[in-house]
Amino acid sequence: MELRQLSYFLAAAQTQSFRKAAELCLVAQPALSRQIAALEAELGNPLFERSKQGVKLTPAGQVFVGYASGALEQLQHGRQAMVNMQEGLEGTISVGCVEPLATAFLPVLFRHFHQHFPRLRLSVRVLRTDDVLSMVEQGEVDLGFIFDPDMRPEILVIKELFQQSLYLLVSSQHRLAQRQDPLLLEEVCSEPIVLLRETSRLRRRIEQIMARRGIRLQPTVEIDSIEGLKELVKQGAGITFLPPALLGSGQARSEASLLPLLDVTEQFSFALVYRAFGTTSRPAMQFISHVIKSTENSALWK
Repeated sequence: MELRQLSYFLAAAQTQSFRKAAELCLVAQPALSRQIAALEAELGNPLFERSKQGVKLTPAGQVFVGYASGALEQLQHGRQAMVNMQEGLEGTISVGCVEPLATAFLPVLFRHFHQHFPRLRLSVRVLRTDDVLSMVEQGEVDLGFIFDPDMRPEILVIKELFQQSLYLLVSSQHRLAQRQDPLLLEEVCSEPIVLLRETSRLRRRIEQIMARRGIRLQPTVEIDSIEGLKELVKQGAGITFLPPALLGSGQARSEASLLPLLDVTEQFSFALVYRAFGTTSRPAMQFISHVIKSTENSALWK
């Protein structure tokens, strides 16, 4: 069964004339008649009753016309989808993302992106930074969002999006939330502290910052989840340390307070990573461009 056979069949069904159908399809009438006959032979049913006055659909033809028109319609949708993908208007973008950015940073970015490209979709894998780098390098994801990278493979582009300082995160009901004067690390470390586990890149950086100041942290709770960490703080189980981007917005900021630390000057880097060589899909390039422009123009992540 060929596409042209379906087109000839539908034209004849519409015009009830092989001659008119041939004119519509820009083909000689004998050629159109032969193709329809071949279609009927393949289907094992006559599709038209032929007479000197013209042709009309048989009962089998009336049934088949719905399938033929549906098939051509789906094909047209497929053609348009291919055009949209080529233009970066349709398709799926595969993303690797560390968990803190997946919960606090990526949703905000995609909400704005989706307003401009409603037919593009994201497929997100939540991974550790080293795994994100590996998957981007191997082409298993189109791009990645990583936190504080300490390695820069030559075949990857690592574009720093923004930097942030370390802040103290406390429950909005905590006594420190009412402080007006700046806080120092030494005075807040006497509070019960909750932290991510030592496998976390954020935890390791916090430990380095404390070690440089001769402070040894002894957390009352260690947890694998950044969301769990924030919930512990909101419930008053302890305090923790976060760059502001990892807190998110909305309810999270109404139930917890971020407080600057006067004696912490170290910066945390948030970066986008994608391949320097090879083919990156047009939809992925659209998203990469949107991410870079959004972080350059927005004070939200500064």
